[in-house]
Amino acid sequence: MNTYRMIIDANKCVGCHACEVACKQEFSAPLGFFRTTTLYLDTGTYPSVKREFLPLMCRQCTDAVCISACTQGALSRKNGIVLVDEKKCTGCGDCVKACSIGAIYVNPITQIAEKCNLCSHRLEIGMQPACVETCISNALTLVTNDNALPKDALPLKNNVNDKPHTLHIGANPLMKQKLVAGQSFSPLNYEIDTWAEEI
Repeated sequence: MNTYRMIIDANKCVGCHACEVACKQEFSAPLGFFRTTTLYLDTGTYPSVKREFLPLMCRQCTDAVCISACTQGALSRKNGIVLVDEKKCTGCGDCVKACSIGAIYVNPITQIAEKCNLCSHRLEIGMQPACVETCISNALTLVTNDNALPKDALPLKNNVNDKPHTLHIGANPLMKQKLVAGQSFSPLNYEIDTWAEEI
């Protein structure tokens, strides 16, 4: 039985948002909601300006607080992936509030919690997640062997003890500080102009 881990290399990400588009197409996510998103940050001053990118998705935590927060038992782990049981979910949003990076949302149409599940339906038939398959710069890699983990692949938030299965390479510390617990991914939540004023 495979245990999946996602490796996200911010050094390779070009900010094309193809992973977001592929994910939204795969799952028909409602307008304004994302299972996967890409943050960006401008640093420096003219003429030495740099734009950095950070793809974000569920961290598939071993000790997932979203699972323990769900009173309906709608979330569980299998093969290193945190899954939502649509039949058990009541759309209460407790899992959304519990997530430390805002990787879960309640679909306003179905009233069911949704999050990245690494395209488990694709994995079952030997395919890669839609985001991995479409990434033009190979910034996203799915591995099943811990021996294949790059040494510089680390949890996004080192102060959280939930043992994430999604690891990052080269993530800017300034971006990590901007992640908001209990707040779903949204471009409005991570407005670049607001960041610029604070940095």
